[in-house]
Amino acid sequence: MDETYLGDGLYASFDGFQYCLRAPREGGDHVVYLDAYTLQAFDEYRRECELKALAEARVQRPAQAG
Repeated sequence: MDETYLGDGLYASFDGFQYCLRAPREGGDHVVYLDAYTLQAFDEYRRECELKALAEARVQRPAQAG
């Protein structure tokens, strides 16, 4: 299970079943495991956030007439 550094102090690995996200901290690592269902739910959440951010950006910057 090789780790890959993702940035911002976060490492990721995959054991063939689930993804492991690890953030080293003083006093011990913070670890989260994501199986396929949880990863899919997180990806759907991420997409919803992106769509909401795009919609909010359009409201703040209406199309210019020209």
